Amino acid sequence: MAKRIKPDLRWAAQTALDVQNAINLSGVLHTLDQIVTDVLWPEARKLGKGTEFVNTHCIVTLFLHKLMTLNASECFCSSCVGNFTRASAEVADIAKGVPS
Repeated sequence: MAKRIKPDLRWAAQTALDVQNAINLSGVLHTLDQIVTDVLWPEARKLGKGTEFVNTHCIVTLFLHKLMTLNASECFCSSCVGNFTRASAEVADIAKGVPS
């Protein structure tokens, strides 16, 4: 039987990057739910943070951008593009294990 890997922040970050190529909205949403529940909330509690930490985490930003893209409602204003670019760089660093 295959061993299940315990999801961690690096796994979640890599998944957020990988999901940018996804085409199935329900799969993206399900994966976001798993990451928020199994990775981001435990991380928030460990750091003594709460809802704002989870809601504004760069991993969540990438997932939400992908969901909006799949819904054909993404925004291309400079603020949204800047947020996506910043979040992408932060998530890439997390995936590589670069300390923040």
